[in-house]
Amino acid sequence: MKRTLALILSLLMLLSALPASAEDVWTPREAPVIRNGMSEADARAAQDAILARGTLLFSGKANKGWYPSDIRWLKSTSPEDAVALLWACDDVTHGGWGVLGLNVGGRQKDIAALSDQPDKERLLVFTVAELMEMAGITDPAKFTRFNLGAWNGGRIAGLYFLPAEVAAELDAHLAAVEASQAIIHTYDGNLSNSNAIPAARAVYAYMQQIHGTACLTGQMESTWMSSPDYEVNFIQKHTGELPAIRGLDFMHNDFQGVVNRAISWWEQGGIPHICWHTGSDFASGYNESLSHNLDWENALTPGTAEYAALLSAMDRAVPYLQQLEDAGVPVLWRPFHELDGGWFWWSKGGSEAFVKLWQLMYSRYTDYWGLDNLIWVLGYSQNGGDMAAWYPGDAYVDVIGADSYHGGAEGRLYAEVAAIAPEGMPIVFHECGSIPTQQQMEADNAPWVMFMVWHTSHLTDGKSNTPASLKEIYEGEWFITLDELPDFH
Repeated sequence: MKRTLALILSLLMLLSALPASAEDVWTPREAPVIRNGMSEADARAAQDAILARGTLLFSGKANKGWYPSDIRWLKSTSPEDAVALLWACDDVTHGGWGVLGLNVGGRQKDIAALSDQPDKERLLVFTVAELMEMAGITDPAKFTRFNLGAWNGGRIAGLYFLPAEVAAELDAHLAAVEASQAIIHTYDGNLSNSNAIPAARAVYAYMQQIHGTACLTGQMESTWMSSPDYEVNFIQKHTGELPAIRGLDFMHNDFQGVVNRAISWWEQGGIPHICWHTGSDFASGYNESLSHNLDWENALTPGTAEYAALLSAMDRAVPYLQQLEDAGVPVLWRPFHELDGGWFWWSKGGSEAFVKLWQLMYSRYTDYWGLDNLIWVLGYSQNGGDMAAWYPGDAYVDVIGADSYHGGAEGRLYAEVAAIAPEGMPIVFHECGSIPTQQQMEADNAPWVMFMVWHTSHLTDGKSNTPASLKEIYEGEWFITLDELPDFH
């Protein structure tokens, strides 16, 4: 009898270890086409074919620069000719660092590695006319120096001289690629989830209503100070007001604490905002959000063990978000924030993998679990650059924004976000150190719908924001505090 039971148990364990059948594997909804562009591989192949028609001047390994003693080739060029630089940073820990330096006539242009996939080969093109302007000359024959340094892992994958006709062909190709990557917008002004609860629709409509005319105040909380109310108490002490939006974080599995504080904030009349610093296990914190990664191909392939583990992990938050929905609480939900930064694990697979990850969570939470209280906030970093490649599509985004700790209204960053946002979608400043004033936002043409100051020292150090500047902001007519919000209930 014991032998029979042992055999049955062994068979059950063996069956449980087998891959799930196709019928048992949940898969997300099929994503609509976001852009009708050529593939990255096709674009690169066409680019390389054009570059091959030029003259290869130099290519090398990491940290090896090019310092030619003979630049007669440059002195005999015309202004319409060009130099094309294919480059990368092979040390992936040096994203954001300066890695190359182009010196023309004693004047240097530094080139910094992108935080997003620093080792990916990228292209820069300089016409001879631009190089002359950089060198401060009006005749190519007067060039005295042209060299290209490399350090911090910088690599010159290819430096090419392109005659005018080849340069024109490359320019046309790059323009065609850019045009083909234009986002197909389907946004109609409604929340992406047609089943959204009334309170979520009310909050969203209000954000649309004030866009360009007012700005919601927001403050991120910390949970390791004397109280989770440390920041809001500081604001109330110095301004007599409370922020309209309270930022919370599921970090370190503080699920129930966040839920309790979100409900309390909503009952006071405010709007809760939740992000999530966590590793790819969705059960850890800030350090793991930086150090973890995924086997991206397997993790995003239905039927694999990695895919099942990813779904199970991201489901950890579902019961708690459901508690909020059951309480009628809408949430500004900002997962995978600073998505294009390169430092958090969710951006380490590149833009295509990130888009699939975002769409997967959206479909899992919305279609499978029926969470209808989430307002999905897509949060870019301050890097700027190729934001469009990271956009998951209008069917998966309600609010779009970026963060920056550089100070001011960051008009450049606002313009880059606005360039990919559909008309009418709220644009938010979801993290900042110092609060931009109304005057700064108007001068920079950056009418952010909300700001949210990061916690602790960013609020209280007396440098990023002073008690006087906080009082001016919180008393200003442009900025909406908690007591000035309409009743969303």
